[in-house]
Amino acid sequence: MKQTFIFAIISIFIWSCNSDKTKQPIQQKNKISVDTNVYSLKSIDNLHERLTMKEYDKTLLEYINSNPNKIDSTRKVVYLQPFGNMKPEVEKIIQSEVEYLKVFFQLEVKVLDRIPYDSIKKMSSIKTRMVPDSDFDYYSKMKGGTPNLTEQIQASSFINAVLKNNKPKDAIAVLGITEHDIYNPKYNYLFGISDLKDGVGLVSTFRLIDYKEETKYNIRKVVSKQIVNMFSIPNVKDFKCAMNFHSNIDELYKGKFDLSPRALEKLKYAIEFDYTKRFEELAKFWKKENNETEIKYYKDCLRRIRKASH
Repeated sequence: MKQTFIFAIISIFIWSCNSDKTKQPIQQKNKISVDTNVYSLKSIDNLHERLTMKEYDKTLLEYINSNPNKIDSTRKVVYLQPFGNMKPEVEKIIQSEVEYLKVFFQLEVKVLDRIPYDSIKKMSSIKTRMVPDSDFDYYSKMKGGTPNLTEQIQASSFINAVLKNNKPKDAIAVLGITEHDIYNPKYNYLFGISDLKDGVGLVSTFRLIDYKEETKYNIRKVVSKQIVNMFSIPNVKDFKCAMNFHSNIDELYKGKFDLSPRALEKLKYAIEFDYTKRFEELAKFWKKENNETEIKYYKDCLRRIRKASH
């Protein structure tokens, strides 16, 4: 049974126009000039399947001049914030994924103490409602019973009341993770939501229906995707990538773990990691999980960037 997963990205696009076509366009103030060659990953482009003939994604220079969220001397830790009622199986997966996320982002990743649902219910600014009966009956049965997950949490109310107000001083990004269903006024349910500028977001595991390897991999995909979004990097349209929009569970299962070259160039700018070190560490990580496809991919990346640097 297919279930549509809706990823909502909060973003603000400011457009300026000049009705007098005879005038020269106004130049952007404080425009940054950067040698983008040092970030280039053109050498690994054909390791990724293209989805479009035209270039729809922002260039690296456009990204740089959009004033993206990026680390600085004080903000360089990614935090995971579990909240609400949660099965031990999900908490265990979240804790175990820290190792992968540290390698993937080349940053320190910490898990905060889970916020109990009773504490959430005491906050009048956090809105909740009952999960529709048909949805709850189906997912509860598939997950082996979830009597304490009957209520949905409005995503933006939790973000505003908890994540934005309690963001650690050293946090570059804080991702809330819950097993409750989440929603907003536009959509009956959400799988994930991120703010492209403020470095906060949520994911829900309610509609992941087992606690085995598929669930671990799906959580890995959506958590890494939402965190990348929080570095002001929107969904990718040009390549098959971890940053693609997935409209149903089948697409999520078949989705990528890896970032497209253009998305990874932007993430390097935001974090300033070393490509070689990242590729080496990811190849070692996937070797421990016996994933030959990912091992080969990262070894190919290493070979190509080393060749390109000579």
